[in-house]
Amino acid sequence: ANYLKTLVKDHAGKLEFDFAGEFMSEYEQANPSEFYQLWHEQHTFEKSDSLQLYPGVDLPNIDIAINEFRIIDYSLPNGEAGRAMISHFIAQQADDNTADSGHFNTMVLTIAAPTAALNKVLIIIDVVFVLTCIIAVFGVRYLVTRIVNRGLYPLNNLNEQIKQLDITETAQIINSDFKVEEIEPIRNELNKFITTNQQLYQNEKRLTSDIAHELKTPIAELISLSEVALRYPNDERISATYTSDILAISQRMKTIVNNLLLLQRAGSSAIELTIEKLNLSAFINNISNELQFKHPDIEQRLQLDIAEDLLVNVDKFCLHTILSNLLDNALFYGERQHSVNLQVTQASDKTIITLCNALATPLSGQQLEAIFDPLYQLDSSRTNNQRHGLGLAIVKSLCNLNNFTIRAENKADSRLALILTLPN
Repeated sequence: ANYLKTLVKDHAGKLEFDFAGEFMSEYEQANPSEFYQLWHEQHTFEKSDSLQLYPGVDLPNIDIAINEFRIIDYSLPNGEAGRAMISHFIAQQADDNTADSGHFNTMVLTIAAPTAALNKVLIIIDVVFVLTCIIAVFGVRYLVTRIVNRGLYPLNNLNEQIKQLDITETAQIINSDFKVEEIEPIRNELNKFITTNQQLYQNEKRLTSDIAHELKTPIAELISLSEVALRYPNDERISATYTSDILAISQRMKTIVNNLLLLQRAGSSAIELTIEKLNLSAFINNISNELQFKHPDIEQRLQLDIAEDLLVNVDKFCLHTILSNLLDNALFYGERQHSVNLQVTQASDKTIITLCNALATPLSGQQLEAIFDPLYQLDSSRTNNQRHGLGLAIVKSLCNLNNFTIRAENKADSRLALILTLPN
């Protein structure tokens, strides 16, 4: 219909209809399947050749507004059931019109076609629509799958690398062949987590080995003493010291086990804290008196620099355990000809306790980091069976439990400083 409308031209008030039947054979007499009729001012302007086969027959023409159309059921001149579309329009101005007359010629166009042909067109449209929908669904599915797979590839790659991780091996991290801005923070945090767990696993292995080593020596001594006593039951030299030797070895094993249990309790927050106000000067003097049986020269070697009225709010048991272990280590490992200095300074927000002792050789950076590890000893051969490397590990765990901080650093003249900070 729109094509036929474009063929109507208004040449300065003269209407022309430029129709070529060879391009629209359905309107020819040889194949009269469709019909059209044009009206101008209620008079027939043009008919299709197919309609001229039926003289005196006009297509329906009803009064409708300009630029409107209406579709009605209509029985075609050849007797077939069909439909007619009536359209009211303004004829197009020809290109050679030089002046605008202000008058527009209106035309009425009626096109009639059999219902069967229209149904075929509708079927074709429906089939095309259905096929388009199906193709669109599969096309969208394909595109979405490709886009999602491409977007999730970094996550899938990360997941596969995580599956292949083994924290029992060292230097296991997740590497990236290409950087994705959204994935890199996750990868970095995972690498930190993996590194931490690898360190914990290695520490666990070392701790298990060290515990076995610490317990193996007294157990071997017990076995040896028992075998000798069984072999020579009547030897007075053996029987005279047998029970005391067994007791001494058992006491050593008890000390190891008690310290391990204390380390476990401190690390698992099983200790209930009871905060109370303590006079730090009197508290440290009491600890010094308690250690006198282990270090008889403690009064001569320990130099205190602390105010008499200095008060702190802490858990008494935790602070007692921390300071006892620190003083015991400083007196035991410090050079005997040098003094052990304990200095306390207090600010508005913290109290700092600094304990210094002289060493024969300054500690390396690696030793300073490992000094608080459980069962770590500077003497790797563990020749001293009275020291087990648990004291400073207990100190570190109790400091973490109480929100204290402790660090070790080298000072001048081969002196080691252990600096304990208590929040006020």
